Amino acid sequence: MGRYLAPVFSDLEKHSLIWGRAPRDRMVAIIAEYRYVAESLASQYGVLHLNFSGDGHLFLFHNIDVAVQFGLKLVDAWKRSGEANPTLNGLPHMPLRIGCHFGECTALEGDAWIGRAINLAKRVEGAAEPDTLYVTETVLELIDLPLYEFEPTGGHSLKGDYLPERLLYRVTAVDQLALEGRASEELTADGWFLKGIAFAGTERDGSEAEADCYREALRLRSDYPEVHNNLAILLRARGDQAGAAEHYQTALRLRPDYPEAHYNYAILLQSRGSLAGAADHYREALRLRPDYVDAHQAYANLLKARGDRAAAEAHYQKALQLRPNSPEAHNNYAILLEDKGEIEAAERHYREALRLRPNYPEAHYNYALLRDNASDAAGAEDSYREALRLWPDYPEAHNNMAILLQMKGDLVTAEQHYRAALRLRPSDPETHYNYALLLKAMGRQSGAEEHFGIAHDLAPDEAASQVAPEP
Repeated sequence: MGRYLAPVFSDLEKHSLIWGRAPRDRMVAIIAEYRYVAESLASQYGVLHLNFSGDGHLFLFHNIDVAVQFGLKLVDAWKRSGEANPTLNGLPHMPLRIGCHFGECTALEGDAWIGRAINLAKRVEGAAEPDTLYVTETVLELIDLPLYEFEPTGGHSLKGDYLPERLLYRVTAVDQLALEGRASEELTADGWFLKGIAFAGTERDGSEAEADCYREALRLRSDYPEVHNNLAILLRARGDQAGAAEHYQTALRLRPDYPEAHYNYAILLQSRGSLAGAADHYREALRLRPDYVDAHQAYANLLKARGDRAAAEAHYQKALQLRPNSPEAHNNYAILLEDKGEIEAAERHYREALRLRPNYPEAHYNYALLRDNASDAAGAEDSYREALRLWPDYPEAHNNMAILLQMKGDLVTAEQHYRAALRLRPSDPETHYNYALLLKAMGRQSGAEEHFGIAHDLAPDEAASQVAPEP
């Protein structure tokens, strides 16, 4: 039996001059980056189903207003991604077309969907102009019309449509002022959900106003899994782990096949030290959505922490296959390769991570560690300095820079970095111990004894994991 859903179909403009002239590997990377942007955004909007193929990208939503606002946001997000993403630099913008309809859709075995509504959404996408969202008259009749700016585009003959000609409309914007000015009693649960999502990417992202929107949505409809998931994300970011766990659990009880909620709950469990539970939810997220890039990366990190290098490597490689220009995946995979002793391969991936994101302090720091271990003191110093330029309050970088400078004999500058590290991490026994060695080398015995004592009190049974040698 079918369900009435809102299919959104999107596709990049593959018949432009850009497509014909760019190298194939560059185009593959651009498509992968678009897919990542689109699917990440769809997760925020509680997508019911998504499917990517050579014919385009299908998204299914329960609610028509959610579908339309997702489509508008996707056009904007794709345009903006080209401004900051090195993957897309050097090429003209590749336009995106989006079509939306509403109608009956039927689920088949194996997570496939069919239906006239899906076919029609694809045809509407084909009729759309570059970087626009086109919708059918059916959609226009169902959405909360006063909130939208739209214009007619005339009649269109769509392949496979039972109508000889169908009126299509270009939706250009959501009137956010009208939405925010709407009286509370007039808003439905979906309206509150969309009002909360609208804060994403603004100065009110993660604010109490956003949380209030989700709470109001749940007051009107307590069995709204997508709202539970989004509220849980917000609560976790604020440090309310218990509240976040409760909402993730509710989301999964209401929608057991919700891959994003499994992934987000896994992150929470991992942060609380429940690695077995986290692994279960990462696996479930990947079973439901095998091409989930972030889940592959996060699960790989967990597997690496548990010592299962072979399985971790397989998931890092899968993440890079799906998104070749992911700086995080290159950085994390490089750490694994370095642990395995594959230094040249690790260096290639660190360099690639930094090419893709030059302002990536963690990658600069990790690359500094590799160079330091390879006795490239000058290169390590350069990388530590860059990490600290990008993140002045990076305690590990201050500590390791201090050790490196201490080895060079620059004790005065080394002390500055030890002090910075201790200001940021006053309870770190390793830094106290290393600082004590420095003070001893400088002839400041009383200060050295003080910090030796603090290091012992903080970790009486542990040796410092990285001890600075005495000059």
